[in-house]
Amino acid sequence: MSVVDIHCHILPGLDDGSPDMATSIAMARLAAAAGISTVIGTPHWIEDEHETDPTVVRQTAKDLQAELNSRAIPLSVLPGNEAFICPDLPDRLKKGDILTLADRGTHLLLELPYEDLPTYVDDVIFRLQLMSITPVLAHVERYAYVRSDWHVLDRWVQRGCLAQVNASSLDRAQGDDVAQDLMDRGLIVCTASDAHDAKIRRPRSLKDGYDLGHLVDDSHCANQLQHAEEEE
Repeated sequence: MSVVDIHCHILPGLDDGSPDMATSIAMARLAAAAGISTVIGTPHWIEDEHETDPTVVRQTAKDLQAELNSRAIPLSVLPGNEAFICPDLPDRLKKGDILTLADRGTHLLLELPYEDLPTYVDDVIFRLQLMSITPVLAHVERYAYVRSDWHVLDRWVQRGCLAQVNASSLDRAQGDDVAQDLMDRGLIVCTASDAHDAKIRRPRSLKDGYDLGHLVDDSHCANQLQHAEEEE
């Protein structure tokens, strides 16, 4: 069964994550050692500020995979994006400017502003769903409006969104129980590393049973959906 890290900035030189191939290889070794079998490289996509070229993202994932294969590092790398929400995000996705998770055309890793909730969020989510795209809300434990009122996230989950928390946020040594509270309420379908380097924001083990393995392993889809329904 695949253990998939759906949110990782492992692709070299594309954003504020890994700066070079050597760092990406070191991150891959850590991910494999943590029991992860597949990583989706999700460089930031921010309209008019940091628009990664899908062709470059795909090729960079292939180049990294070749390097890992040559070193017998047992990790698969697939392309994706972490897309920052904007009013015309569905149109940009339809044009092919943004990559879905694993380039499968089914799930989009969606980042929201940390402090202020835009008025157009519900409309963008609805339009994505009309395109048969399931929004996966990135690191929801960071958003001020979710931290102050978990019902905000609950409404999105009830409307068909999936929610992800960072594995590091489940470390009680950090003194923050928000991520665990959201999981206990059945609002979280997966954890991810959101790794950016091999030292501080590094790949780590994911909570057992909380990954979207069906993105790369269709045989796991039924089990994952059943798990999500049980958590609700």
